[in-house]
Amino acid sequence: MSENSARVLLHVKFLNHRIEPTVEGVRTGASFRVVARTAPDGRVTVSGSVWHRVHRMRASGKVFCYWQTVRAFSLLRTKAGLVALRELENASRKNSTQHLFAGGERQLAQLLHVLGHQTLLDPMRPHEWDPLNQDVRVVEGPVFEDHGWSGIEAQMSLILQDLQGEAMRLIGGLPVANERFPLLKEVTPCRLGHSGLMHFLDAEDYKTVAGNVFGKSRYRKPLAREIQRLVESMRTRPNWHQSHDMSVLNWFRLFRGLVPIDWVIVSMRRTETNRCIALKPAELVRARALFRRVPQPVLGRILAQPVAQSIRIIRDIAQALGNAHMQLRDVDLLPDLIKARGQRRIRGARDLETLVRSMPENWVQSRSLARSNQAIGTVINEVNALREMHSYNEQIARLEDRDLPIATWELWKDPAFRQIADKFLVEYRRELMTAEQREREARIERYRQERLIREQNLAAWAADITSKLDGMHIGEHRLVVARDAETLARWGAQLNNCIAGYACELGLDVFVAVVDDNGGGRVRLNIEISQNRIMQFVGTNNQDAVKELGMGAAQQVLDAITGTGIPVHDYAIGVQGLTLPVRDAVIA
Repeated sequence: MSENSARVLLHVKFLNHRIEPTVEGVRTGASFRVVARTAPDGRVTVSGSVWHRVHRMRASGKVFCYWQTVRAFSLLRTKAGLVALRELENASRKNSTQHLFAGGERQLAQLLHVLGHQTLLDPMRPHEWDPLNQDVRVVEGPVFEDHGWSGIEAQMSLILQDLQGEAMRLIGGLPVANERFPLLKEVTPCRLGHSGLMHFLDAEDYKTVAGNVFGKSRYRKPLAREIQRLVESMRTRPNWHQSHDMSVLNWFRLFRGLVPIDWVIVSMRRTETNRCIALKPAELVRARALFRRVPQPVLGRILAQPVAQSIRIIRDIAQALGNAHMQLRDVDLLPDLIKARGQRRIRGARDLETLVRSMPENWVQSRSLARSNQAIGTVINEVNALREMHSYNEQIARLEDRDLPIATWELWKDPAFRQIADKFLVEYRRELMTAEQREREARIERYRQERLIREQNLAAWAADITSKLDGMHIGEHRLVVARDAETLARWGAQLNNCIAGYACELGLDVFVAVVDDNGGGRVRLNIEISQNRIMQFVGTNNQDAVKELGMGAAQQVLDAITGTGIPVHDYAIGVQGLTLPVRDAVIA
């Protein structure tokens, strides 16, 4: 094949018109397509996927179908000369990669057998299979002449064997494991390429391994000795040739270029065994992005801790940051939070995990996930609306004298008719109530209206207080009023308190932060004002304002706030040591 060319090796596509499509999502077709593509450098990639045609029904009764990926794979030769087999399973979203060596052709054969099984068995219902029946139509691929499921399966097996031979011919011969990994000749070939063993590729000595892990410019002789010691400790365990525990090298590699190499050597010397949890590739990427935003002294404290404990904690942190489809937390906020909290207070991996989990969640979706959620939300809304329409039609059918028509889906989507129907349902259900039920409903409605009036009054009061305090300058400090939950979460992370838990009270209570007015914007105090009273006046770790700002600055801030007509509650927290204004003088 020429450069940038693509050739279809196999395309089998079935459609089964005998199955009646229903709302449950029945599968009425399958497609198995394998393509060989040639890159500009001459390397060939063989990729394939199995698709099922799925039928759905919308609330309007209209049936629609779409093709859904069930499983996909790719077989390619890497630039290093290895053969990688990648597999993606759509149902579990599991993505796995393995390297094939001499004698590993059966792994590809097993995968092709599973793909063929999913193509024929799942959508086609073998007990009803008849290739000569006009309801089962072969759109692409060979014509199956044998009758019965056993004949169809045997013919598919022959097709897959020819496909495997053609794929291996295009990819080339599989490498020999002992030749590519001379330092790991005893390791089972199927384990090679996992969890740090790729650093031993084509390495004749441990100096080369150390250069592969940390870079040639950072090579030190102690690094090679420590790597050799870890490998020898692996050989002392029973069945060590079946293990792949050298993922500890990936852990130390995360610190490359971020700390002095001597710190890494000291940490490796303290590591007695290489047995630890293996970080997944995506977790390694997120952990590296995390470490790049952490100050060097904090990284040194993490290296000083036991390796197995630190890896577990960092893995949990990487999972808390999100994934490729959903970003849960913005890691770019981490340097500011560490600066506000103070580097000395981050004593290790556990304190770093606490800080990351206290960061505000942003829930940034990828485009593909956002489109999927939007489609799912549309279908769910239509199902709920259809349920409401059926309830309306049942009520209308019970009435002999009715002025409203039976609703159809097109009529139900009309906003004007929907408003009339909702009003009818409320009045009809109220007529069916007893006197006691109507009295209870009226009492609940009265309480609800009173609560709404109280909340409106509190919202007006909170808006007035916000306009008075927001942006007020007091000496070397400035007042900032929180307007959203993310601001409260950020303040809580900086001061290590629970102010983020008051997000549900925003708009009814006023939450104020005292920040430095020198340009840094460091948060010093959090103030809660509820029901026209100062309830909390606390600093870091909920300590008193005097300990955080000092007597003079704390008293100045308190006087400025009470000067606007806001008194201090009798049981306010954090005002110990301050002079409180006389209540009557404040009210006057």
